[in-house]
This record gives sequence, structure tokens and C-alpha cells, in this order.
Amino acid sequence: MTTRPSPAQWARTLAVGTVTGTLHLPRAARPCPHHGGQDAPGDADDVFAVATPQRRARTAPSPTEAFPVQHLTDSWGGLLLLLEDDSPLHRRLQELEGDARWSGVPAVLDVLDVPPGQAVLPRARLCVTGWVESILPADQRRVAQTAAAVRPLGALLDVGTTRRIWRLEVADVRVTTAGGVHLLEDEEFTTAVPDPLYDDEDGIVAHLEANHRDALIGWVLGELPEEQARETREVAVVGADRFGLDVLVTIGGGTRTLRATFAEPVRHEHDVVRALCRLFSCPCGGTGSTHRGA
Repeated sequence: MTTRPSPAQWARTLAVGTVTGTLHLPRAARPCPHHGGQDAPGDADDVFAVATPQRRARTAPSPTEAFPVQHLTDSWGGLLLLLEDDSPLHRRLQELEGDARWSGVPAVLDVLDVPPGQAVLPRARLCVTGWVESILPADQRRVAQTAAAVRPLGALLDVGTTRRIWRLEVADVRVTTAGGVHLLEDEEFTTAVPDPLYDDEDGIVAHLEANHRDALIGWVLGELPEEQARETREVAVVGADRFGLDVLVTIGGGTRTLRATFAEPVRHEHDVVRALCRLFSCPCGGTGSTHRGA
């Protein structure tokens, strides 16, 4: 029985754009004042390059620039970037698109999962390497509609007027989870289904803490050995996905994370009530008909 999201499911969940990503692009060349405006890093005339190579290596600028970006996917799992026309990122992409060195703008999209619990480390990190390409003005609205079918953002209504969509053509997709770094095949990534609870995970966790805390504590105490149950000091839900809950428990001077698995995967956020009732043995028997505060 599957009890946790697969690497492909994590990757696709982070790709839909609930969490803002970071786009890394080639850094703009800075003109060298000693060579008629041409960039010449590490030239022999630079005395610091000769005298202090180790220090220079430590202080050298990164070869890339990082920009926050709203990323999305279309109906087929293709990655899109939604930008304001006057944003620094949009202007930089336009500049790089005219560079004769590339047929597409090389880029890396980095998305770090941000779980609701502040006491836990990120659960996953998505890294997509590829090329950013512009989309013809005549196709902007059509592409916006495919993105809205996956995640209906209000900003998509501005596409064609004050916003533009760019496409990220994928070279490879990697996702890092507790199980390590996973390189995903194209079909594996595009056919995976995003987690239906991720978009409202914070709200679900807040609802659990406000309305089901007694049932949650009772479940935790029933899962722990008697000695650990007596030493339990704090209980907090730090994650919710289609397969269950992550519960952080403070026991004495340490912590432990318990996994509360739903009887069956949740297909829609409206099914959370039933899943919680069955998990906590609510008198309604899992139908949600006598559930309060849901």
C-alpha cells in the first residue's frame, strides 16, 4: 500500500506553482573599463588575479542571476512562466533571447517545498534544467487557458495585455526527497498527478489544530509505546498530502515524526472530512454526516 507521494508526484505538485520558484539565468556581462568595454575576467593585466587567486575565487560573482518567478504547468505537464511585461525577469529574458549564442535561453528552475510546520526541514526540492522560449502573441491566450485548466490564477486573465507567458523546454527534471535525488523520465513527470491538498495544506493543518486536536492527541498516544506516551509534551501536524498526515511529536527532550495514513488516498480536498473521520474513528463512520466544524 502506498503511504507517501512518489518522487514524480512531488515534482509535479511543486511544478504547478503553489510555491514561488526561482529562475536562474546567465548573468549579464559587465564591461571591463581597461578593455574598451569588453568583459575580460581574469586578464593578465589584473594584478589581483595574479597576486591573490584564492581570494579572487572566493569573491568572484556567480555566473548566474536569480529571479523569483511564478511558474505553472499546462494541461500536458509542460512548464510555463507567467511574467509581468515590465518585470526585471521579462526584460532580462528579452535581452537574452536576442543573444546569438543560444537558440533558447538556458535556465534552471528551482522550487523548494515549504511545509506548514516551522520545526521541520523542507520535504522536497524540484530542479528543472532547460531552455526558456518565447510564445507567439497570437498563442498567448490559448496557452493561458491551458494553464488555467490546471490552476486558475486570476493573473492569467491579464495575459496578452500586461503579462506574458514563456515556455520552459525541459532537458531534465530532478527532485530531492528524504529518499535522495531522483532523475525523472519525461513521461514519469508529465503523467504524475499533483497532490490535491497541497494548494490548501496550510488551511487543512490549521483546521486540524483548531477542530481536531483532542482526537489527534488521542491518536498519537495510541500509536506510541506507553513509556513514550507518558513523556509526550507537544503534538503538531506538520504536513498533509493525499496519503495522510505527518505529525511531529515532542517526547521528553527529543522529537519524532509519526505518519498517519488515510484508509485510501484523497482525490479531492472535499474528501478530507471523510478521511479524517475514518482516521480518528469519528462516530459518523467515515461518512462525514455528523462531523462538526469541518
